[in-house]
Amino acid sequence: MTTRFEENAIESPRLISEMLLSHILGGQRIDLYANANRQSTEEERKALRALVKRALEHEPVQYIVEKAWFNGLEFAVNTSTLIPRTCTETIVEQCIQFCKSDASTSPKRIADVGTGSGCIAISIAANTTDSIFATDISPNALSLAEENAQTHGVQDNITFLLGDGLGPLVELEPFDYICSNPPYIPDHEMKELAPNVKDWEPKLALSGGQTGLDIIEQLLADAPQCLRAGGVLLIEIATSIKENVLNLTHENSSLKNPTILRDRFGEDRFLRVTKS
Repeated sequence: MTTRFEENAIESPRLISEMLLSHILGGQRIDLYANANRQSTEEERKALRALVKRALEHEPVQYIVEKAWFNGLEFAVNTSTLIPRTCTETIVEQCIQFCKSDASTSPKRIADVGTGSGCIAISIAANTTDSIFATDISPNALSLAEENAQTHGVQDNITFLLGDGLGPLVELEPFDYICSNPPYIPDHEMKELAPNVKDWEPKLALSGGQTGLDIIEQLLADAPQCLRAGGVLLIEIATSIKENVLNLTHENSSLKNPTILRDRFGEDRFLRVTKS
């Protein structure tokens, strides 16, 4: 499998091979080595060949096995949501750090805008006792997020709301912390995405319009009416648009202290800004 994937320029061929095989045989990837002499059945081999064919067509392995790992937790995923990525875990780390360091209010009110699989909201809920609201414009994504919350036993800590952007939150009490991983890829960069992203992950969750700022601009405009004074907004962005994002922030007198944060791979990946 690994050789075949390498020949077809599939990213992380060894990892994908292990994920597919462990999915068919059951258990974790480590079990493949712990039970290296286990004999597979013809039925298992037939099922594996079908999955390999899908992977060779650049279908993301996370969609094939219907799960992905994020912040040490396993999440169900499907084509209604983005696949959770390690770089996004910085949002969770920042939010938890903020909740622990700011004693001005307790418990905190936290919002996750565009929750997708729910990985951000659920990871925060698994590490705090704060009140979390998670929104998404996609009913299918929201349903999946609710399923993941139940899997991890945090459904009572999260309120799921259907709607666009901050719309479902504007009539609620102000929030201490709002985080979002919105669509932010400019149109010209959409064409350059790898096939496993461009051809499979939902465009609704990827495309930020011609400049990549369509959703981000709206978030920055609406956030002040949803945040308490001193509350924080954290948005994942594309490195290529960071200067334009900072310019938008400077134009908003209700926001202060804009800071670009790096993800764990050293990429400029997030805007953090405080309400005046």
